[in-house]
Amino acid sequence: MTTLETDVVIVGVGSVGSMASWQLASRGQRVIGVDRFSIPGPFSGYAGESRVFRKIYAEGGHYTPLLQRAQDLWRELEKISGTRLLNTTGAVSILNEDNPRFASLMAASKDNGLDYEILRGDEARTKYPDHVIKDTDVTIFDPEGGYLKSERAVTAALAEATRLGAQFLGNRKAHSVEAYGDRYIVRTDQEEIIASRVIVSQGTGAGAVCKELGVHLSVRPQVLTWFPAVDPSMCREDLPVFLRRAEDAGRSDRALFYGFPSADGWTVKVAGSVYMDEVESMEKPLSWDPQYLDPIRAWVKEFIPGLNPEPVRVALCADGYTPDDTGMLGTVPGMEGVVVAAGFSGHGFKMASALGAVAADLVLDGTTATDVSFMNASRFLGPDTQLTSLALS
Repeated sequence: MTTLETDVVIVGVGSVGSMASWQLASRGQRVIGVDRFSIPGPFSGYAGESRVFRKIYAEGGHYTPLLQRAQDLWRELEKISGTRLLNTTGAVSILNEDNPRFASLMAASKDNGLDYEILRGDEARTKYPDHVIKDTDVTIFDPEGGYLKSERAVTAALAEATRLGAQFLGNRKAHSVEAYGDRYIVRTDQEEIIASRVIVSQGTGAGAVCKELGVHLSVRPQVLTWFPAVDPSMCREDLPVFLRRAEDAGRSDRALFYGFPSADGWTVKVAGSVYMDEVESMEKPLSWDPQYLDPIRAWVKEFIPGLNPEPVRVALCADGYTPDDTGMLGTVPGMEGVVVAAGFSGHGFKMASALGAVAADLVLDGTTATDVSFMNASRFLGPDTQLTSLALS
């Protein structure tokens, strides 16, 4: 079996791993990235064209430093690649004022000095004529929101990392990372790689390493849908990204759907909190039942009259969820040169550039100026737990 040596091994070169590769290579590190799929690949969590970016974050203002760093890094990557990656169209959240998320959005904006606009009733209907807005609804506009071209962004980061000397090895399975003297050895089915530092960022493939860290990673495929426009104004480039919570219709708190400006001039991507049953792996193509389209069809028909409620394109992506819906980002106890970045629970891509940079900070310096303490990767372990190896599959 071939033995390779490098400064940093990155296991999993998807949303976060690609960004960590770019960051580390830009800091003069020799990088080898390995992945179970091709690099870039069609089965990663960034599949499906685009992802929402927003600064006013209902999940909490503690994400604001990460979001700010991510925004800066997306702009930096745009300059490097000569490609527009973050389109700032603004983002409007529509929800019932009694929804607890409203208070979270307001706190995130006020506590962090973020600009916003609140409209109700006729004012909201005038500004957002593409949406059905009820008298009980409130709209919150985030002028720094928009959307990321997710697949382009990953490809741009990989291209820059490659230009700076990073090496990528796809279509192989990583089995373990173990202490190896004062370094570490990553064992795959095709080689052994010795390095001073390791980042494990396997996305939906991180079930084994999460188990080692005391938590179950739930892999949940999501159905993405594109609908044809019957109103040509729906295809305008300045259409704000929208996020709508439909609890006022008796649905659960997870009844979220969201949409983007048209990328092809005739359809609009509108996705929802429509998840398939948990799966063990995304390594083989999945089939989906047409019933999964029923909720999103109903939402589009009820709230967006400018779209035909029958989708003309369907795609699947998947995310790895932790029990507290919070990512795991930090050093492995007992293995100070190993950082885990996993389980971002469906809201990681908008922050992926910052998550990759923080992982690079931690693996090189053991610390970071960006507060990610709430993502402590060892929070599910006992306080005295020390590890000397990690299973990766």
